[in-house]
Amino acid sequence: MIYEIAIEVPFDYENLCLGVLNAVKPDNITAPSGIEIEMECRNAVLRITVRGFDVGILTIRNTVDDIFMHLLSAYRVLQILTK
Repeated sequence: MIYEIAIEVPFDYENLCLGVLNAVKPDNITAPSGIEIEMECRNAVLRITVRGFDVGILTIRNTVDDIFMHLLSAYRVLQILTK
């Protein structure tokens, strides 16, 4: 079975989107086996697609939870730095 989750996160401007993308992108390298993560910024919207191939739903959920935690951390840091 293949699971696919698409997430869109709007930002106030493109540079903040790109900063968050660059901050969390290295975390995708350590994704569990069977998980594929794609990320891109377009028009100040971060688009994330998580696909799971022959993995359990809990693996997908945990991966998405990790992505959200990393996004929130990166966003908070970049928000502080851009003030």
